[in-house]
Amino acid sequence: MLQITTEIKRQFHEILEKKLVYPVYQPIISLKDGELTGYEALSRISLKDAQFNVEEMFQISEQLDKVWELEEICRIKSIENAKKKPKGTKLYLNVNPNVLKDKQFHEGMTASYLKTQGFKNKDIVFEITERTSIDDSELFSKTIEHYKKQDFKIAIDDFGDGYASLNRICALRPKFIKLDIQMIHDIDKDHLKQSLIESCAIFCKNSGIKLIAEGIETADELKELIRLGVDYGQGYYIRYPAKNMEDISPELKQNIQKWNYQHILASDKPSFWNGIGTIATQTAPVQIDDSALHLYESFQENEDMSEICAIDSEYQVRGLVTREQIYRTFGGRYGFTLHSRSTVEKIIDDDTLIVDYETPIELVSRMALARPKPTLYDAIVVTRNQKYEGIVTVKDLLETALTIQVSKAMDASPLTGLPGNSVIQEKIAELIGSTKEYAVVYFDLDNFKAYNDAYGFQNGDRMIKILAESITEAAKHNEFIGHIGGDDIVMISKHRNVEETCMEITTKFSTRIKELYNTTDWNRGYILSTNRNGFPEQFPIATVSIAAITDKSNSHESLESFSEKIAKLKKKAKKQEGNSFICD
Repeated sequence: MLQITTEIKRQFHEILEKKLVYPVYQPIISLKDGELTGYEALSRISLKDAQFNVEEMFQISEQLDKVWELEEICRIKSIENAKKKPKGTKLYLNVNPNVLKDKQFHEGMTASYLKTQGFKNKDIVFEITERTSIDDSELFSKTIEHYKKQDFKIAIDDFGDGYASLNRICALRPKFIKLDIQMIHDIDKDHLKQSLIESCAIFCKNSGIKLIAEGIETADELKELIRLGVDYGQGYYIRYPAKNMEDISPELKQNIQKWNYQHILASDKPSFWNGIGTIATQTAPVQIDDSALHLYESFQENEDMSEICAIDSEYQVRGLVTREQIYRTFGGRYGFTLHSRSTVEKIIDDDTLIVDYETPIELVSRMALARPKPTLYDAIVVTRNQKYEGIVTVKDLLETALTIQVSKAMDASPLTGLPGNSVIQEKIAELIGSTKEYAVVYFDLDNFKAYNDAYGFQNGDRMIKILAESITEAAKHNEFIGHIGGDDIVMISKHRNVEETCMEITTKFSTRIKELYNTTDWNRGYILSTNRNGFPEQFPIATVSIAAITDKSNSHESLESFSEKIAKLKKKAKKQEGNSFICD
């Protein structure tokens, strides 16, 4: 513990008197799609030449019995500077349970101040660490209940640090649990940590608790946390804390979506059908400032209405209201009296599952079925460009997912698990004559037959699988990938600029196939095999010929003319030596 000298004490009191602290904000994002869910407010010292850091400053406040005085300054500044917080995101504020011991602490200060700054209590998450309160479990529980009864959300911080107790978690039922940084460090290399966090993720899902990983510092850690099913994340790899509430980079968001998709591909071989938006029902939403009573009456008049989405004035989703929920709200002895003058905003469920229009149906199915039992059968809300688009019921979702699984099983390539010819043809047929931007990319291996003859069919199959894996890993926008047969694979992108992706694919492929050749053949750059006439011949190391057609030249009237065009481009590409790319 820091030894408090006369100078340290003087500096600390100067910080309190002049309020020499300022907040920075670190994004907390969904590890399912990379979307922002909130920001953690962290305090920094603005006193020059301070002889202690932030963590030590809070330790000093405890020793000098100034816990609440310091925390009040930090909390007010964090709220005051968070006025530009994006709608729908939450503000995470750190709380020391020992503030309840402080004589200056008074209940209701935060709620009152939030109201003056235009915040609602439910927009705030209090992060309460057990580190300082392990010897006083009663105080810890009292802190939790103090904030929960005011409609604040609660996060237990530093879970896994050696202090947190599963029994206590079960008793307090927080909304969030934050994994300790040490649990996240090198998670991609530590199998014991992986087992612990995977078990924790399952526990949280079954308990209706969101799991947050903090301290993510590498891409490999992030990928592993996605695989383990962790809900949210933050850390230097995602974004450093900053004075302004900044979003994460579009590239990282795309990578998170891609890594989720690859995880599903590896575990369940999805069909790559259209996104969830294609099965959404465009039911009319309700405004959050509408009368809750009128909505209750609408449910009574319309027996077929099971839920309705609540939106704000900018058409952004704020939550869902179900029939069961509104009947429960207006039921009971005092329900009608208490809520008849309320607005919809007061009764919405803000824990609704909200997904983007393009999110794969299989991924939404997994997310929906991973919800806790009380919300398991609630509808899924679909957005497009972050605006309300429609609703998908669990019934429609499961029926579609089942249809996909059956079709996939009947059509998928047994070698790669990718969709086969019938689905590929349907996808291309949808594009012919459409006005959407797209690119159809055809991949064909060069010198594959010679390799197959020299190294055998088993190694030939391995080479095809490496090509399929290289395409899948390089795809960044949930592209459709299908296996025509043999060494021919098709990728359909919703973006016409695919050359960079194709170059990444050839780089991955060329690197990985080294393991398929013996040292002699690889070093000299060719193999000895027989040509089509049965004579010995030298054949170069396998490469990839790529032909692409985009919407810019979409003048095809039929699937046949489309096939003829891409076949000619492929033939042209194969005449070039080495890896080649030709686009119309």
